[in-house]
Amino acid sequence: MATLGSTGKTDSRQFDGKRKLLLVPLLPVPPGMNDDQGDLLDRHWESVESQINNLEKSLGTVSSVFHEMLYGERDQVESLLEQISPRSFPLVKKITQSSGTLKATEDPDILMEMTDWQRCLSIGLMSQAAYQLISEKYQTLSQSRFEKISEVIDKDMEENSVGLVFISEDHRVQFSSDIQVFYVSPPTHNDLKLAIQTYIENQNSPGPVEEEVEEEKK
Repeated sequence: MATLGSTGKTDSRQFDGKRKLLLVPLLPVPPGMNDDQGDLLDRHWESVESQINNLEKSLGTVSSVFHEMLYGERDQVESLLEQISPRSFPLVKKITQSSGTLKATEDPDILMEMTDWQRCLSIGLMSQAAYQLISEKYQTLSQSRFEKISEVIDKDMEENSVGLVFISEDHRVQFSSDIQVFYVSPPTHNDLKLAIQTYIENQNSPGPVEEEVEEEKK
C-alpha cells in the first residue's frame, strides 16, 4: 500500500488520474473498553481524522465513503452505522456533511447467513463432520461477501476520484488493480491493538477468588 502522508516522501503527482482509496482498518473493541480506554479511543479517532485530512490535501477530497456492515436504502445506512459503530460514526458524519456520500457495501442476505453460521461455530460443536460443514459454509459466504464489497467500491469510484473505506483489519477484499490504496493507520492503532489484547487477557484470566480456590484444591 502507498505511504503518502505517513512518510512525506511520495510525490502525489504520480497518482493523478488514478482512483485513490483511503483505508481505515477497524479493530474489534470490546464494549467494556469504552469506559476503561475512552481517552485512547478518542485520541485514536482524532489521529485517524487528522491523517485523512492530510491525505486529502495531497490526493483530493473524499467523494465516496464505504463502511462494512452497512446495507439497505440511503436513509437507513446512516442510522445503521450509528448503531453498529458509534466510534467511527462521528467522523463519517463529518465527512458526509462536507463532501462524501455514504454507501451501503453489503448484500444483506449474504451478511446475515454468514453471521448465522459464525454463531453456530462460536457455540462449540461436538461433531467434527458438523464443524467442517458449517466452517465450509462460513468460508464460502465470507468470500462472497468480500467479493461483493470489492464490486461495490469498483462500480462506485470514478476515474481520479478519492474514496474512503472503513473495514476490519483482517479483511480479505481484493481491490481492483487500478485502485491505489492508502493505509490510514496512526501510531495509536498499535496502542489500541495492544490495549484490546491486554483487556481480553485480563477478562479471561481467573480472578483472586478463583485463584485461591484452585490453590486450596492443590
